[in-house]
Amino acid sequence: MSEEQVSFQPSLAVAAVFERVGPIQQQLAQLTQVLEPMHELTRLAEVFEPLKEFQVQIRELAKVLEPMHNFQDQLRQVLQQFTPLHALSQELDQLRLSFGQSLSELAQTLEPAVSLQERLAHLAIAFEPAKTLSQEFSALAQSFDGASQASLQ
Repeated sequence: MSEEQVSFQPSLAVAAVFERVGPIQQQLAQLTQVLEPMHELTRLAEVFEPLKEFQVQIRELAKVLEPMHNFQDQLRQVLQQFTPLHALSQELDQLRLSFGQSLSELAQTLEPAVSLQERLAHLAIAFEPAKTLSQEFSALAQSFDGASQASLQ
């Protein structure tokens, strides 16, 4: 029995218990490689503030142009009587269509950001257990530290 006690090595026993989490720890260590691109994404997200300001300006412009739309509707009613105004109506249509097309194109350029946001939301849900597990393992570690402190006294 004394030979068994001498040959018992606590660090090897603990290593054997934690052996199966080694590959998992290696995979988790790879997460640090992802952090740098995440910092880059954070920097890229700063583009939304100027876009938000631009959107507010365009909304104000749309309010200002609303009377022009009303004028154009009234103009269409009298175009047959005043054919020279037909060119003005066409120019107003072209202006409205150009604005609409440009805003649609801008909305389309935001689609990759929307897709990324959706993926990040899914990732946040997938990584939610990490916080809980970290807290639980920390609590368990403290319980082992507390037990070893008590046994030393």
